[in-house]
Amino acid sequence: MNDTQPSNFLSLLELMAKRSRFIISFVLICTLSAVVLSLILPKWYKATATLLPPKEVTVSVGGLGKFAEAVSVTGGLNLPVLVTPSDVYAKMLASRTIAESIINKFQLLALYDTDNFDETYEELMSNTDFRVTAEGLVTVSAEDKSPQQAADLANAFVATLDSINRNIAGQRAKHNKDFIETRLSQIKQELDSSRTLFERFQIENKAVDFEQQTKLVTERAIDLKIRQAQAELDVEMAALELGQGNPKLVELKSKSRIISEQLDRLENENRDNSFFSVPISAIPALRGKYEMLYSQVKVNEKLYEILLEQRELSKIQLSENSPTISVLDQARVPSIRSRPQRTLIVVSSFGFSLIMAIFMAATAEYFERLRKSSPQQYLAVQSFIDAYFGWLPGVKKKSS
Repeated sequence: MNDTQPSNFLSLLELMAKRSRFIISFVLICTLSAVVLSLILPKWYKATATLLPPKEVTVSVGGLGKFAEAVSVTGGLNLPVLVTPSDVYAKMLASRTIAESIINKFQLLALYDTDNFDETYEELMSNTDFRVTAEGLVTVSAEDKSPQQAADLANAFVATLDSINRNIAGQRAKHNKDFIETRLSQIKQELDSSRTLFERFQIENKAVDFEQQTKLVTERAIDLKIRQAQAELDVEMAALELGQGNPKLVELKSKSRIISEQLDRLENENRDNSFFSVPISAIPALRGKYEMLYSQVKVNEKLYEILLEQRELSKIQLSENSPTISVLDQARVPSIRSRPQRTLIVVSSFGFSLIMAIFMAATAEYFERLRKSSPQQYLAVQSFIDAYFGWLPGVKKKSS
C-alpha cells in the first residue's frame, strides 16, 4: 500500500507535466473569465438596523391583574417554550402585510420589473434578512444596488413594524377601555344598590356604628347584671336582718325588680329610639347581616375606585403616540458593497477550474491510452461520445 500511494502521486505529477499547457491554459482562461465577470457584475449594498428585544410593559392596579398588555403586540400571547417575542417580531417583518406596505411605498413592482405581487414579494424577501441574535436582538438587513435605497428599505421595515404594533396596541387599548366602561357601569349600579340596602338596614335597626353600639350595649348589660346581682344580695341580707315586712326590704325588692325589668328589655326588646337601642338577643343575627351588607359596600367601592383608575390609564394609552419598538441602531447608508465578493469568486473559480482541468486531462490521457491498447473499446466509447456530445462545439464526430 505504501508503494501504491507514491506511484499514484507520481502518476498525477507526470500527467500534470504532460498536459501542463492544457491545464495552465484552461485555468488561466477560467480565472480571467471570473475576474471579468466579478468586475461587470452589479454592486449590491447591505444596510442593517438593530432592534432591542421587545419588552412586555404591563400595568397592574389594585391587584386586578393586567389591563395594559396592549402596549406590546406580543402581550397576552401564549408563546411556545422556545419562542421569544423577538422571534415573533422577526416573523412579522417577513409577513405579507408589512411587505405590501414596503412594495407600495417604494414602487418595487416597477423597480424589480416583476409582473405581480407574489413575484415582487419573493424578490423582496431574497434581498432582505431578518434574524434574532443569541442575545435576543432583532436585525433587519436589506440589500439594494443603491446604498441609500438599502438603508431606506431597512428603516422602512422598522417603521412599518412599529406602525402595525401601534395599531394592534390601539385596538387592544380600545377593547380594554370598552370593557372597563361596561364593567364600571355595572359596578356603579351594584354600589348604589348595596348602599341603599345598607342604609335601609341602618335606619331600621338604628345601626349607625354597629361595632361601637354593640360594645356600648354589652357594657350596659354587664353593668345591669352586676347591679342586679348586688340588689339580690342586698334583698337576701335584709330579709335575714330586718324581717319580711320591713319597709327597707320592700324598697330593696322594688329596686331589684326594676333592674331586672331593665335588663330583660335590654336583652330582648329594646324599644328605646336612642343610639343604644340594639337588643342584645338580636346582635348575633344583626351582626351577620350588617357585616354582609357592609362588606358588599366596601368591595364595590374598592372595585369602583380601581376601575376609575383603569379607565384613566386606558384613556392615556389611547392618546399615547410613543414608539413601541426600541431601535438600537438605525440603518445607515453603507459605503462598502456586500456583493459581488470578487476575491471569493476569483479564488473559487481558480480552484474549481484547476480540479476540472486535471480531471479533463486525466480523461484525455485515459482515452489516448485506450486508443493504443484497445482500439475496439476506444471506438465504442467514441461512438457513445458522438451520440450524446457530438453537438458540443469542439467535439469532433467520428464514424464508428
